[in-house]
Amino acid sequence: MIPRERVLKALSHGQPDRVPWVENGIDEPLQIRLMGGTDFTPGDLCRKLGLDGFGATFPLEGGFENPSPKSDAEKAVYSYYYPQKVNFDFFNTYFTETADPDLGRCFLTTRLLDSEESLSLFKSMMPDPDHPSRYERVEHWIKKYSEDYAVFARLDLGTGATIQSMGLENFSYALMDNPKLIHKIHEKFSEWAIRTISHLNRSSFDFLWIMDDLAWNKGPFMSPKVFREFCLPHMKEVAKTIKKPWVFHSDGNISPLLEDLLTLDMDALHPIQPDAMDITEVKQKFGEKLCLVGNIDLHYTLTRGTPEDVTIEVEKRIRDAGKDGSYIISSAMTLADYCKPENVLAMADAVKSYGEYPIAE
Repeated sequence: MIPRERVLKALSHGQPDRVPWVENGIDEPLQIRLMGGTDFTPGDLCRKLGLDGFGATFPLEGGFENPSPKSDAEKAVYSYYYPQKVNFDFFNTYFTETADPDLGRCFLTTRLLDSEESLSLFKSMMPDPDHPSRYERVEHWIKKYSEDYAVFARLDLGTGATIQSMGLENFSYALMDNPKLIHKIHEKFSEWAIRTISHLNRSSFDFLWIMDDLAWNKGPFMSPKVFREFCLPHMKEVAKTIKKPWVFHSDGNISPLLEDLLTLDMDALHPIQPDAMDITEVKQKFGEKLCLVGNIDLHYTLTRGTPEDVTIEVEKRIRDAGKDGSYIISSAMTLADYCKPENVLAMADAVKSYGEYPIAE
């Protein structure tokens, strides 16, 4: 099988020739360390590691001239329409202020959607989902770089954007003080996602990776009752418009929400975070309905463990979750820039060594 066929076979709940490996994302600093510079294509990175697909972002220059925004207010939306690096993401703007520390990632600080008046920000900050430039550029990149690999787009159904743009504190107060505000905000994000998906359905992407974080390690951000009232109806409106295979992502322990989430008819679930959920239990209960994606530990194994630790965990995960197919191995979120390169390479070797079907007992 070629890599694309392998991934699509697993997403359709089948058994390919070996367990596919696809990462939700690989942080650019880690890509550069693994490849020894920035002069590489997505296919080069896939060959280096033995990955079967790619999406997200790469340090490779986009190869387009980018028009200058006419005003400061247009800078954010112009960066969406005209990405300067190869970028397969279609996330809407989070209405937040951010902090970018010297060591680490960009962190969200002040959430800006906190009142009826703040809804006016949608006019100035939200990019046009029908603007052709980003779709044209992505089609160019897929044609140029896809080779035999599965290529995915990332976006959310509107819940992640709603929670991140309101913040859990504002969201929780609004449940009592102004529940209509939550619905208004979610509707705007979900309508944007629907229009974006209408274009992605006609695109050359092989599948979509939908990211709506809903939980901490101990459990969901909200009760199942609140989720069913304020989030699930909007998510269903978006999900029913998806015409391609798709993966649903949420960190943390989403077990109390899984039965409700299954009504979205996703094809796969990611990342089944190992310190929050038991992938063997999920496989036993939902393995006939879902392709499982992920579960290699980021808390210790890939970040602080040894290559031997990685090999042991990859072998066990393939044996436990990969039996009879319908499993795509990956880290339990993304390959973050704080992963040890030698551990990532050990994962690559272990997937090759233990991933062929039939899986050894």
